[in-house]
Amino acid sequence: MENSGNAWTGPVFKACLVVFSALLYLFFDGRQFWVDEVKPYLSQETDTLSEQQSRVESSYTKVQARKPKRQAHHSKHQAGVDHQHTLRRFGRCQPHGGESVKYRVEHGIYIWVDSNGVTNYSDQKPARGAKTYQPRSSRVLDYFDLEISGQTISNQFKNTLSSRLNAIFRGYTSIVGLKAMRKVTLRVQVLPSRRLYERAVKAYGGDPTGTAGVYFGIKNIAFVEQTSYEATMQTAIHEAIHAINQAVIGFSPRWLNEGLAEYFETVEVSMQVGEVKPNNHITRSGYITGHVLRPSQLIGAEDTWKSSDPVTMYRSSWAFVHFLMSSKSGKQSLKALMLQEQKEPCSSLDYANVKRVLNGSYPNMQSAYAMFLNSQTKPQRL
Repeated sequence: MENSGNAWTGPVFKACLVVFSALLYLFFDGRQFWVDEVKPYLSQETDTLSEQQSRVESSYTKVQARKPKRQAHHSKHQAGVDHQHTLRRFGRCQPHGGESVKYRVEHGIYIWVDSNGVTNYSDQKPARGAKTYQPRSSRVLDYFDLEISGQTISNQFKNTLSSRLNAIFRGYTSIVGLKAMRKVTLRVQVLPSRRLYERAVKAYGGDPTGTAGVYFGIKNIAFVEQTSYEATMQTAIHEAIHAINQAVIGFSPRWLNEGLAEYFETVEVSMQVGEVKPNNHITRSGYITGHVLRPSQLIGAEDTWKSSDPVTMYRSSWAFVHFLMSSKSGKQSLKALMLQEQKEPCSSLDYANVKRVLNGSYPNMQSAYAMFLNSQTKPQRL
């Protein structure tokens, strides 16, 4: 009997070992599956906590999602991508922040740009309380602390982008005036492939889905996916406009933020003079193509932007800004609105206040806008 018991011990032990190994495998296999299922929720909780901590510390970042250009322009604004939501989630505001644009001195001559964007030379100090500023180069004003990088972009691209951005800054100055301007620090990194672009955006906590450019305010950096020369240029400019908007006026309504970016992104420079060409939204004969919202509809669409047709919203935002920039009354209205926004950089004006500011500066705006929509849209010099 004793020998019989010993004979069974070996097989039973081996059988138990096999069963235990199988159970152990199934347990850990199920556990790995459970972790994979829970991981998204853990990640979401981490993102939420990080966002709350960011708000408490008032260290916000601004992200602007952007779409591919030119080849299929109207497909660049995809439904379901709420750009303003990402601007708020990663955004920041700087109450009374930013560095004012200053003048420089060369050989005893004061040089500055006035509220009309005109370069002035004088032996007298420009304005009371102004401070001297000596730029690193011989440019009229070192508007941007700008760094452009990319594995495959040329020096010509960098120089053209710098030239266009300086022209835009002068145009921006012509709207709000030199006193209201702020110096902008921005790094633009152009990624040569979609894979590298998505990796870079995700590394900073952003979502690259449906975008070709993203701007992170806290880091003062914009990532741009490299496509064609002009498409990449326009995307880089678009993101830079959001950097200027943040520095100068802070948070702003969707139509204003995107309208300014759409308006300025097609700027071209010749003999140091900038000209905005509305190529992206007009027919060959110069008329605006597609449906455009009335100003009251556009201003009132702040809360319904995400559920609205993105192509119509961007086109309408561009058209309204282009309209305002086409006349003295329009520029005065835009100036009044932007200066009002600058007073409260951590929030954007609501519908009632936007209407009040615009109507106060431009009483017959509705009828003038109707005429504008039925006329040929012409390029505008900055």
